[in-house]
Amino acid sequence: MGGRRRVRIVLAYDGTAYAGWQVQPRRPTVQGVLQHALATLHGGRTVAVRGAGRTDAGVHAVGQVADAEVELRMDDDRLLHALRAVLPHDVRPLEVGTVPARFHARRDARSKTYVYLIDRTPHGDPFLAGHALHVARALDVDAVRDALGRLPGRRDWSGFTAASCEIEDRVRTLEEASYEEDGRGVGRFRFRADGFLTYMVRNLVGTALDIGAGRFPPGRIDDILETGDRALGGPTARAHGLFLRRVEY
Repeated sequence: MGGRRRVRIVLAYDGTAYAGWQVQPRRPTVQGVLQHALATLHGGRTVAVRGAGRTDAGVHAVGQVADAEVELRMDDDRLLHALRAVLPHDVRPLEVGTVPARFHARRDARSKTYVYLIDRTPHGDPFLAGHALHVARALDVDAVRDALGRLPGRRDWSGFTAASCEIEDRVRTLEEASYEEDGRGVGRFRFRADGFLTYMVRNLVGTALDIGAGRFPPGRIDDILETGDRALGGPTARAHGLFLRRVEY
């Protein structure tokens, strides 16, 4: 199989060196390096890439999905290997597959799952430093889970988005909000929804961690949801602990 067609590309990347997914002038982005790689394979011709989610600066992914129209005399498997050869080491294509021409990585997505990692070791694991938020203080896990249990449903998430969010319709359906610890010092927040707003997951994590530290009661979640007041919540958790885990279609 070759020739002109639309392909779906599943990516994993370390977002540390990037200003996020979306192309920005004079700044390195994941979308930018993927478009550059495809342009290289097309002899310099520009190839537009669309992503399922616009991850922020410093955010990682293990299941980002992109699509692009290509015109190459190589099948999907050869294209996958060609991309692996030209993309940088911190952006890795996992899968390439031909899809219908109408496929749109963002608009066709039914749900997205994000995971946020925290390092619970007292000393701070150096191997997690760039990929997990170090939280050495005591954490009331029951209070965290109580708070998270109040979140699922179809709601207006204005109280958990950034002031810079330009999206007017802030109603989303959150299907899952959970927290688990693996016994080896790593805690995992997991959120699945039909869409997310700017900084939404990071604001949810920051608020949950403040609840776990005893700064707020679990019911603070209800107050934020009811009023839409971002000032009632905790700080925005740092970007480096966040991963786009999966996109479902």
